[in-house]
Amino acid sequence: MTTSFEELLNSSEMLKKGDKVTGTVSKIDNDKVYVDVAGAQYDCVILRNQITRKPFENIEEVLSVGDEVEAQVTGIRADREKRSEDVPGVIYLSHKILENAEYKKLMELSWTGIIEKFENGELIQATVSGQTKGGLLADVEGLRAFIPGSYIDTKFRKDLSNFVRNEYTFKIEVDKSKNKIILNRRAILEEEKAKKLAEVYGNINEGDVIEGKVSRITDFGAFVNIGEVDGLLHISEISHARVEKVSDVLSVGDTVKVAVIAVDKENEKISLSAKTLLPTQWEVARATIKVGDVLEGVVRNTTSFGAFVEVLPEVEGLVHISQISHDRVTNVEDVLKKGDKVTVKVLEFDFESERLSLSIKELLEKPVKEEVKEEAEYDTSYLKDEDTSFSLGDKFKDIEL
Repeated sequence: MTTSFEELLNSSEMLKKGDKVTGTVSKIDNDKVYVDVAGAQYDCVILRNQITRKPFENIEEVLSVGDEVEAQVTGIRADREKRSEDVPGVIYLSHKILENAEYKKLMELSWTGIIEKFENGELIQATVSGQTKGGLLADVEGLRAFIPGSYIDTKFRKDLSNFVRNEYTFKIEVDKSKNKIILNRRAILEEEKAKKLAEVYGNINEGDVIEGKVSRITDFGAFVNIGEVDGLLHISEISHARVEKVSDVLSVGDTVKVAVIAVDKENEKISLSAKTLLPTQWEVARATIKVGDVLEGVVRNTTSFGAFVEVLPEVEGLVHISQISHDRVTNVEDVLKKGDKVTVKVLEFDFESERLSLSIKELLEKPVKEEVKEEAEYDTSYLKDEDTSFSLGDKFKDIEL
């Protein structure tokens, strides 16, 4: 007996919308897959957009003839792709809808798990999957998470592409009202840095001598890396000698030995000194200068009582006004001016008082004075040969009375 269409529709064995079925792929076209389902009243078809929720190019990448596939009936249409003259029609199936349902269940479980981890302050591992406007994307237990550009590192990164496909540890931030997951790596890095700094500052004390490398040069000094932190070597602490320009004596990468002279843990600042470990210029002078030495120097200052001459960097001695010249000097600046180069002799060296007495006069030839013979105003030599004695009578003997 031939079953009428109406009878088939009313049969309790007919597939209905919402039913779940399992069938075997019998044929693959460009835009659909045919599935043999036992007891189906029509041909069963899965359209291309209902095969899977995952992206693909060709259907063969997902299904092959003979594969068993689970699907859900999404619609029944008559007068389409007749299976026989007596039973025309088609049943539309969807595997994707089952995937979505399963995904939703998983997401609900994942969301519950994420909320729990967020509330417990747990960290998660996640791989950056892509880049979007303002940040990056990551997959967290099947859920999409957003990483703001400022949350991926402690430093500003204009180009975020280098982070894609890399796995990192994140803190979780959840916006429950919008069902959004936000990941934060910067917070972890900052905490790690703070922990390291605490350890560093706990192990650094004033007076410690450390070897470090110059990491940066500025007008006011050089920053020296002494492990996990940089300390400031101020320009005034580089040398006992006068330093006009830091880059004249130091370069980035130079290894320097420094002493810690101050530690400000609250503001995370360390002050360093190199000159503390170096002999002072007067100590250098003590080792190299002795009384009687002849030195080259430069007049640095003049006063009413003499001139100060620099004979070593930061070491000045006094040429007293009386030691400038053999000639009488009444005004120092008539003879010496600031910047003049002079040769001096060391007369005295008092290291404890940092005093150096110098002389220019000692190196000059002493002028020779000509002896002048004094002559009498008139010649009286003849008086020695003649008798010049006389009496009053002799003086007036020729006067007639």
